[in-house]
Amino acid sequence: SFSIKPFETADFRMRAFYKNIFRLPTFNDLYYVRVGERKLKPEDTNQFNFGITYSKSDLSLFDNVVFSADAYHNRIKNKIVARPSANLFEWSMMNYGKVHINGLDLNLETLIAVNQNVKLVLGGNYTFQQAVDKTDETSRTYGHQLPYTPFHSGSGRLSLTNAWINVAYSVIWSGARYSGYQNYAENRLSPFSDHSISFNKTFRINKIT
Repeated sequence: SFSIKPFETADFRMRAFYKNIFRLPTFNDLYYVRVGERKLKPEDTNQFNFGITYSKSDLSLFDNVVFSADAYHNRIKNKIVARPSANLFEWSMMNYGKVHINGLDLNLETLIAVNQNVKLVLGGNYTFQQAVDKTDETSRTYGHQLPYTPFHSGSGRLSLTNAWINVAYSVIWSGARYSGYQNYAENRLSPFSDHSISFNKTFRINKIT
C-alpha cells in the first residue's frame, strides 16, 4: 500500500492512497448452521481512494465545521456475500468471482454554540455506491448491482445539549436496492428510513455521576 498528500494547509487536506488487502471468511461465514459455506475463499481487494477534508473553527455562526469527501474504486476477487437460497428466510454465503465498486462518501459535521450552556450539533453523510458483478461477461448478472446493495444511502443527526436535558434525533436512509442477482423491476425493493429520538440527562449525587 502507499499514500500521498499532494496538498495540505491548516484548514484543507487532500489525500490519495492505494491498498491491496484481503479478508478471511469469519467462523460464521464458514460454519453457521444452514448458512455457512466451508469452501469460501478469502477476498482480495485493490483499493484506490482520493479524498479531501476541510475544517474551520470560530466562524460567525458555527463554532466548528468539518466537511470531507472521498471517491474510491475497488476491484475485488472472491467477494464474500450473503444471498437468499431457497427463499428469503434461508440464506447462504458465496463468493463472487469479480466485483468492481465505484463510490463516493460525503460527510458534514458542525457545532453551533447558542450560548455557554446550549450547544447544537448537526451532522450527516451520504454514500453513492455502484457495486457490480464483473465475473463472467456471458452471465445474465454481468454488470448488475449486487443484491441488497443500495446505490444511495445516508444518515443525519441533530443533538441539542443544555443544562436541563439533552435531546438527539437521528435518521438512517437507504435507497432502492434489488433482492435478486438480476436488476429487474420485480426484484426492486423500495427505499426505507429509520428515525429515532432520544433524551438523556446526567445526575450527580455526591461523588457519583
